[in-house]
Amino acid sequence: MNVIACDLHHLDAAADLFNQYRMFYQEADDLPASHAFLKANLETGNSRIYLLLDDEGQAIAFAQLYPATCSLAMKRFYWLYDLFVVPHARRGGHARYLMQQLIGIFQAEGAQRLSLDTARSNLAAQALYESLGYEAEQDFVTYHKLLDH
Repeated sequence: MNVIACDLHHLDAAADLFNQYRMFYQEADDLPASHAFLKANLETGNSRIYLLLDDEGQAIAFAQLYPATCSLAMKRFYWLYDLFVVPHARRGGHARYLMQQLIGIFQAEGAQRLSLDTARSNLAAQALYESLGYEAEQDFVTYHKLLDH
């Protein structure tokens, strides 16, 4: 297995995984929009995308992280927003491997932390994250205000 930073050369593979990820969350199949979205993110540096390649060089998982800054720590951190493993590769340790590599990459860069959200019902993901040393937030409550367009 090999984790690579996605660039425009890997965009087709990343867009395919991102489209599958969106469909997993009941969004419409839209490969062209997925491609355009990731292309814009890569070109602007809005996000960082990583691919996990299997031993044959096929992309079987991806992660998309968004940079942010912790004002109190005065350091960069990353918000893991998207993580997906193709169905045939699930339960093979691929998500764990990808997460471990991300921790190493961002730790080496001096990032203050990696943060993420997961559904309360996603007990498998919670078990993975906790086994990697993630701690559930206890001090803050998250609010969202959806803006009408």
